[in-house]
Amino acid sequence: MKFYFQKVKADRENERLDKFLRRVYPEIRRSVIQKFIRSGKVTVDEVRTKDGSYRLKIGQEILVKVPGNQDEIKKKYGRVPPEHIPLKMDLNVLYEDEYMLGINKPVGISVQPGTKTFNASIYNILLSYDSEFYLVHRLDKYTSGVLLISKDYEFTKELSELFQSHKLEKKYVALVYGLIRDKLKIKEDLDGKKAVTFVRPKEFFNGYTLVEVEILTGRKHQIRRHLAFNETPVIGDEIYGNVAVNKEFKKRYGLEGYFLHCEEISFFHPKKKRAIALKAPLPNQRARILELLRK
Repeated sequence: MKFYFQKVKADRENERLDKFLRRVYPEIRRSVIQKFIRSGKVTVDEVRTKDGSYRLKIGQEILVKVPGNQDEIKKKYGRVPPEHIPLKMDLNVLYEDEYMLGINKPVGISVQPGTKTFNASIYNILLSYDSEFYLVHRLDKYTSGVLLISKDYEFTKELSELFQSHKLEKKYVALVYGLIRDKLKIKEDLDGKKAVTFVRPKEFFNGYTLVEVEILTGRKHQIRRHLAFNETPVIGDEIYGNVAVNKEFKKRYGLEGYFLHCEEISFFHPKKKRAIALKAPLPNQRARILELLRK
């Protein structure tokens, strides 16, 4: 029996099996790769491995046993990998060394390309900025502020560990509808997982509160969902917010998207062996809105 997949060797230490296969075989759909693993078609050093999160060691031999020739496999399981085009745009760089890059992400641009933002993303900008980079975390499209990017594969794992072990502090600012008088600790599970958000009022306006937010966990839309759960939604949030309030606020102040900004990320640099604190000023439009609210 001939197989389309020949034996390939792991070339990155501690890389997940599913991510390795997606990288080596980009023409095969992600869902198919996962199905191959779960159904026992994948062996590592001749041992069947059904866990996609299995961590590989350099030099291990991986084989996916799928019968058929190359054309048959591509026709049945293939996809056309997207062609990502470099986008020429200046980055607001907050910090850079040989291992990493910290930028102030603007409002209204996604971190990764998608179906509606095919070639307009931070990813596409980075394609024209550096020959090697790795996205370590994300900010939503309309969330501005500090975004960390690794420039070295091995360092990516160290930086990711900081996020996963909560050894990295992230501070956000958000403008919310309603009054938050005192400090809050919001503990509400999201998607069946533990989620904790700390909120502290910074400034009061007529009907709105500017708050500082810290999160211990990184669930999808955590800040926006927790503040909405507290009945003080982020201004401009069209998913979890107040439709009538958002409409009136945008008409009056011209707000683009929602008002959420990653103000600071601080951590101990594992390579430089020193504390790093990256701070990003508010986008000009957000800063002008606050000035108008103060009048």
